[in-house]
Amino acid sequence: MPSVVCADARAGVVVPCVKDRDRLLNDAITAGNDRPGTRWEIALQPGCAYTVTRPYGRINALAAVAGDIRISSRGPSAAVIARSTARGTADFRVLEVEMGGRLTLDRITVRGGSFGSGGGIFNNFGTLTLHGSTVESNRAREFGGGIATNGERAVTRLTGTTVRGNSAGFGGGGLFGNGGTTTLTGSGVVSNRATGGVGGGIFNNGRLSALHLTDTAVTGNQAAETAGGILNGGTVTTLRSPVTGNLPNNCAGSSPAVPGCAD
Repeated sequence: MPSVVCADARAGVVVPCVKDRDRLLNDAITAGNDRPGTRWEIALQPGCAYTVTRPYGRINALAAVAGDIRISSRGPSAAVIARSTARGTADFRVLEVEMGGRLTLDRITVRGGSFGSGGGIFNNFGTLTLHGSTVESNRAREFGGGIATNGERAVTRLTGTTVRGNSAGFGGGGLFGNGGTTTLTGSGVVSNRATGGVGGGIFNNGRLSALHLTDTAVTGNQAAETAGGILNGGTVTTLRSPVTGNLPNNCAGSSPAVPGCAD
C-alpha cells in the first residue's frame, strides 16, 4: 500500500507516479471501501497518468466505489485516470459509483473509457461530485459516453468541469440521466456526439430525471437524429446557460421544452 497520510482527521493515501501506480490506485480505492462512514482521501501526483491496461473489476478499470472517497491532485496540471489506448485493450469503463457510494473527483481527468453505458463514469444510485475536472474521449455503445447517472436517488454534481469529446451510440454523448438529479455549475458540455441517436450533449431521460444548469454552456455537440444539445424528457432548469451551435438542432424533440433553448 502507498503511505498513509492524515489531514483534519481524515485518513487517506498518497499514490505516487511510480511503476504499478494503477494497482496502487486500485488498492487505495479498495481501502476506502473498507472504511464505511469515513471520508477517505486519495492524493494523486499532478500531471501523472494512472493508466489501466487490464481492468481490476469485471467491467470497470478500478474497484467500484462503495465508500466515501475523494480523489484529488494539485499542481499546474491535473492527474489523469484512463483506460489504455493500446491496441487489443478490452472495453471497460473507468469508474463506477455503487448504490450508497460517494465519489468526489477534484482536479482529475477521466479519459478513454469504453463500455455499454457510462463509458467514463457510471453513477448507479450513488453520489458523484466533480470539481475542476475533465471527462473526455470516453465512449458508450448505448448511453452516456462521458457520464451516466442511474436511479431516482442518484446525485451527480459538476462544478468548473468540462465534458468534451465523448460519444454514445444511442443517446447522451456527454451526459445521460436516467433518474436522479444532475447539476452543472460553471461547467461546459462541448463537442460530444450521439452517433446513432439523440441528445448529443445531454440526454435527460424520463420524469424521474432532473437537470439543472447554471453558467454552463452546451455547445458544439452533435446527434445523428435530433437534439444535438439537450434532449429533455424530465425536469430541466437553466440559468445563464446557452444551448447553442449544436447539430442538427439544439433541443428539438424535448418534452417538456428546455427553457431558453431555441431549436
